[in-house]
Amino acid sequence: MSKTASAESEQLTKLLSKELELYEKIRMMTEEQVKLLAKDDIEAFNISLDKREKLIEEIKGLHQESTPLMQSCASTSSGGENSTIEELKEKTREVIEECAQLNDKNMQTLKGKTESLIKEIDEKSAKRKGIGGYAQSVPNTPEMFDKKT
Repeated sequence: MSKTASAESEQLTKLLSKELELYEKIRMMTEEQVKLLAKDDIEAFNISLDKREKLIEEIKGLHQESTPLMQSCASTSSGGENSTIEELKEKTREVIEECAQLNDKNMQTLKGKTESLIKEIDEKSAKRKGIGGYAQSVPNTPEMFDKKT
């Protein structure tokens, strides 16, 4: 392997390692989001989502940087030195799958909470309408309240 190919492989390994590290952070944040949803701490959940979005943007930048190196290493490699790169890619895939599963769980939890809140709001709205109808049938003139019975 030439010095250029070796340098590219080393740079790619660094980028993929950093990418894996960021995905690990996302996984930890997603696990924390499960706990936040269980505690109904929606504000903290939203803050966590914003932080996760920043990490995703950082990963996109790393991915743009690593794509040309990945193509170059694939075309010049004989397979021996790519084992580290392949391991990093496989670990990254595993972490992404975990994140996707946790994210699906969070989405189901949010969907359930949303449906529950909508039902509760509808019930309260129906009760208010019922009270409003009753209140209209009761006279509320000042004379009614000023009279002594």
